Amino acid sequence: MKNGRTLTGIATAVPVAVAIVALLSAQPVAPTPQSVIGWEPCADYKLATYEQIEDYFRKLAAAVPARMKLVEMGKTAEGRTQVLAIISSEENIRQLGKYKDIVRRLALGGRDGDRPLNDEQARALAREGKAVVWIDFGLHSTEVAHGQTAPLLVYKAVTEESEEMRFIRDNVIFLLVANMNPDGTTLVASWYRENLGKPWEGRPPELWHKYVGHDNNRDWFMMNQPETKNSAKQLYTEWFPHIIYNQHQTGPYPSRIFVPPFDDPMNPNIPPLVMRGVNLVGDAMTRRLDQEGKRGAVSRIGFDTWWNGGMRTAPYYHNMIGILTETSHASATPTRNDPAAFPRTFAGTTVPTLEPTTYYPSPYLGGEWHLRNSCDYMVTTSMAALDIGAKRRQEWLYDSYQMARDAIRNNAHETFVISAMQWDPGTAVKMINVLRLGGVEVERATAVFTAGGRQYPAGSFVIRGAQPFEPYVKDLLTRQVYPDMRLFPGGPPKRPYDITGWTLPYQMGVGAERIAETFVVPTEKIDVAQVPSGSVAASAQTYAIDPRANDAFVGVNRLLKAGDAVYRSRTPVRVSGTDWPAGTFLVKPAAGTTVRLNQIARSLGLQIRGVDATPSNTLKVDLSDVWRVKAPRIGLYHAWGGNMDEGWTRWLLEQFEFPYTSVFDRDVRAGNLRARFDVILLPDATYDQMLNGLSPGSMPDAYAGGMTARGVANLYEFTASGGTLVAMDRAAELRLTTFGLPIRNVTAGTRDSDFYIPGSLLRVRVDTESPVGYGMPEQAAAFFGSSPAFVISRPDAAHVVAFYPDRDLLMSGWMLGERLLAGKAAVVEAPLDKGRVVLLGFRTQHRGQPHGTFKLLFNAILLRASGRGPMS
Repeated sequence: MKNGRTLTGIATAVPVAVAIVALLSAQPVAPTPQSVIGWEPCADYKLATYEQIEDYFRKLAAAVPARMKLVEMGKTAEGRTQVLAIISSEENIRQLGKYKDIVRRLALGGRDGDRPLNDEQARALAREGKAVVWIDFGLHSTEVAHGQTAPLLVYKAVTEESEEMRFIRDNVIFLLVANMNPDGTTLVASWYRENLGKPWEGRPPELWHKYVGHDNNRDWFMMNQPETKNSAKQLYTEWFPHIIYNQHQTGPYPSRIFVPPFDDPMNPNIPPLVMRGVNLVGDAMTRRLDQEGKRGAVSRIGFDTWWNGGMRTAPYYHNMIGILTETSHASATPTRNDPAAFPRTFAGTTVPTLEPTTYYPSPYLGGEWHLRNSCDYMVTTSMAALDIGAKRRQEWLYDSYQMARDAIRNNAHETFVISAMQWDPGTAVKMINVLRLGGVEVERATAVFTAGGRQYPAGSFVIRGAQPFEPYVKDLLTRQVYPDMRLFPGGPPKRPYDITGWTLPYQMGVGAERIAETFVVPTEKIDVAQVPSGSVAASAQTYAIDPRANDAFVGVNRLLKAGDAVYRSRTPVRVSGTDWPAGTFLVKPAAGTTVRLNQIARSLGLQIRGVDATPSNTLKVDLSDVWRVKAPRIGLYHAWGGNMDEGWTRWLLEQFEFPYTSVFDRDVRAGNLRARFDVILLPDATYDQMLNGLSPGSMPDAYAGGMTARGVANLYEFTASGGTLVAMDRAAELRLTTFGLPIRNVTAGTRDSDFYIPGSLLRVRVDTESPVGYGMPEQAAAFFGSSPAFVISRPDAAHVVAFYPDRDLLMSGWMLGERLLAGKAAVVEAPLDKGRVVLLGFRTQHRGQPHGTFKLLFNAILLRASGRGPMS
């Protein structure tokens, strides 16, 4: 019987076991990264392209849809699709909409729709909700480890069945961005494969983003690039994460990873709970690293929390915990680090590299290092962020509510008003839409109103301080006052992580009033601000386009492309009973011109009017003394190595529809430039960089070397024979060094302890009657960062278009050495035989931000493409 029972039990169990096996075999098996990519990520001498990484994410999502949803964030600059993985437990994924709604309501201070919350209700929601943790990879493509780590972490998060991972999935909604710069990841991986074993294997000779290279981490309040917009939508409209972890390389050598806490100074607009959270998450990361025997984590060196505009910094002002780490060894090629060769202290500090200190308690002791080591550090810190996100789930949820609630309460009597009456109304609309991308609540006045003793027209924009992201509003719309921090008493200034002043209204040339009183105004909420209604006069012998509008240049470029006759006035023009400034664009209509003008007016919001005239043709402009504007043949100097200023200039030219041709060193050396171009633009670069380029042996021969002395001579010949050469910022050094102009740069050779402006907004005065200054207001904000300023030894040899006033130069940020700049020229136009040079002594187009000075560049481009002649 015993054997019989056993046999019977076996007989009964067999079909059950078969059924279980059949059921399990029917379930999709999660593919490993190796099974899709072809090798395990982070292997030596291997880099996956974005296409391979995206393919893996898609296959994993298809195999385990109960734990992972894949969202298409949007297209990149080159047309690839960014993907976001949403990972959580099966139960949470089924109720994703519910948890998303809880996070939104708390993040907005309980003001989402018509369902206000009190503190008790908020605490109840915090108990019910799930923490949202965002971790992204691949922002800087030459920092290859994080892009390769993404498949490892997503597989671990989705499939691992450890107690810790199940706890994380139960308590966290994990947003994992596969890659923040897909285009660059493919570029760098492809270059590495093709050049493995060569000195230049790790870095291509071109920007690793179509336009901005490393500056894709400098675009997070302006959000010019498509990849930034893609993420901003998920951050500030869809998900409102509590913790945002942005992976980078490389850490301060010889550390293995930099982890918060950050260095001072701290921006005072950051909520205290954010900074406490940053320190808490950073300490969790370093503690876990040491628990796992991963030495070499350093903190409080180099990276501060002053600047708004990075991937991890802009979220601070949205009540989010922003984390940046910098892991060492950005290469798939192994290396060995000899501690005997380590510097005694970390660069720019007195912190020893081989002795334990408070923020470097377990020094790295050297040895062999592989890409996989870097990836493992990133997995560890990612797990620490997820773990603390899960363990303090309720705190993160309630903290987000508390910060939003306090922002709303504490700023109830503060309002910013952007009047509909602006120097350039279209640019004011662009500024509003920048704020909207960042989740700022904006209203439009539906009637005339009075505030702060001033009357504002209907259509003005109203931004109330009583809103959850008020720190972001205040930080972008008011001036920055950077503290005077020195390396030692009387010594040079402590170098900030990035720029010190960025106030948007100053940069964009938009009037914004801060009103500290309560007032009543009828408004409507807006999602996307629209340009003012454009219109065209019914009929006119001569049409006028206002040069004060940046978008006037878009319209003019479209007209020139169509072959229309466009001119510029040298003097003010009487239009509809008012004076429009010198530089007004005048259009002589021909077949189809009026149709094109109407299309331009509607799409750009331009007011296109007829020039006033009387029967006796008495006008305030002499139509026999105007400039004929021709489509300029633009050459943009494009040096090898990846010049971000060149990339931003390319981007800007395309935005305003200026056709251009990239000019490489070989073109400059070949000469005959005047036959091809009317104007050549030199983006910011030093004379040595332009002259010598990349050193031989650091790149293939095709990319090594610069324009050489022959190229410099060819640029001189181009200018002397009638071309316009425009130098931006430090590129002015070429002209001053080799062209024999009687102009001197007063900032050359100065010491940081005497003169230092790391990136601030300075006041300049503009000659609005100069063709380079057409359409500009008499005062503007110049972005100055280690820039030149000029003294002209012979006044008749050059014309000063813009200069720094004698005092009160600083508008936002920090500066040392104001006396050196006082009264000096900032923008200069100088003739050279038949041509001319224009020195733009500051960054008129810096990172696509200072709309208020774009016209200085645009006007310079049109200079030599203009010819004087009657309107006939």
